[in-house]
Amino acid sequence: MVAVTIDRDYLARVGRLVGKIFETKNIAGVNETAVINYLGISKTTWNNVKKGTAGTTTAERVLNDAEKYVDGILNR
Repeated sequence: MVAVTIDRDYLARVGRLVGKIFETKNIAGVNETAVINYLGISKTTWNNVKKGTAGTTTAERVLNDAEKYVDGILNR
């Protein structure tokens, strides 16, 4: 068995994003599925980013784009 370590900062960033998505669900009815559809990614890619198993480039792109989208909704 191989141990997988995930950076705490990465996990914190994912946790903050998921929390913001929950916030937007209460405010604007936007959930994870809406974010996934907006980004044009698969549910598998989204889950891999959340679990920390996605590649670095993919994870950065998805997190950056999702954060911009969710922050835009929250700042309306």
